Amino acid sequence: MAAAPGSPPLTPSPSAPARESLLRRLRRRLVTIPLVFAATTLLTVLLPLLLLGTGLVDLLRRRLVLTRGLLFFTGFLLFESVAICGITLLWVIHLLYRNRDWFERANRTAQTLFTTGLYRMGERLLSLQTHCEGTRPPTGPNAPPLLVFIRHCSTADTVLPVVLLAPLGYRLRYVLKRELLLDPCLDIVGLRLRNYFVARGGKETEEDLRGVLDLASDLSHRDALVIYPEGTRFSPSKRRHILERLQKHGPPDSYQLAASLQHTLPPLLRGPLTLLRQNPGADLLLIGHVGLDAAGSLAALLRGDLFGQTVRIFTEHIPFAQLPTDPSEQRALLGQKWQQLDAFVGRFRR
Repeated sequence: MAAAPGSPPLTPSPSAPARESLLRRLRRRLVTIPLVFAATTLLTVLLPLLLLGTGLVDLLRRRLVLTRGLLFFTGFLLFESVAICGITLLWVIHLLYRNRDWFERANRTAQTLFTTGLYRMGERLLSLQTHCEGTRPPTGPNAPPLLVFIRHCSTADTVLPVVLLAPLGYRLRYVLKRELLLDPCLDIVGLRLRNYFVARGGKETEEDLRGVLDLASDLSHRDALVIYPEGTRFSPSKRRHILERLQKHGPPDSYQLAASLQHTLPPLLRGPLTLLRQNPGADLLLIGHVGLDAAGSLAALLRGDLFGQTVRIFTEHIPFAQLPTDPSEQRALLGQKWQQLDAFVGRFRR
């Protein structure tokens, strides 16, 4: 994906937590990268035998759940291995030519190819269908930057912003949990580009809040900052825990909002509201989706709950001029929009 004309030069990424040392990063990669290559090699060699076993089981169940799941996991590892080789080659070329703008564009292209390739493979192997509705953000070289607030139900929904916005020419910046650094491709490319990895579970430490705000400080045309306001993946148990906590210690309006949401968690307030309050001029894009919930549970995947799903995506674009500036109105807007996303999920969820 090419950078926009006149876009700001590549700046040092604030992706990793400040306390992470280079040695710790190298130690992590010395484990995760060989592990990916070893798993890819082993699975590829054993694939004919494994397919025989999964085929026999699937014949008894009359559904090719395990076979297609095995093929998808094998394809994922092959994608990962090829991508690691490709982004390593990009680094070698960068060492020779020292062109930082080219290096950024090349890594964004690699991110887009890897992410959309995985999603399209999943559509075919898992018989997924994707339908989009709602309002889209503007396109063109002078398209305004975006704050993207998206529902979170599984790791699979991290690909949706790229699938939706990269073809429109947007350069994405993600706020993600640090555990995703265990994926070598996310680790390497994610730390080369403008992203920030936060503590898990939406703890919103002061350090993480500063990192997210820094990520939003220099948004320019066709930049999109993606954040998951819920802070963690939805599950009924997490919803119950949040309701119990808010009923005992939270303000009444927060409890009322959480109780009204059946399929989503209430959005965290500090991060999203601080972004809205200090918004330098970005439009707001809300993304709701349903159909990928089963990708968040291994048991659901083994049951085949993801197979044949229709992934429905709802987007709502709100121009910057229409966003409220009063903090109480911003809080009300966030709660209202999250109730709309929750209703959208409820309409289509099985």
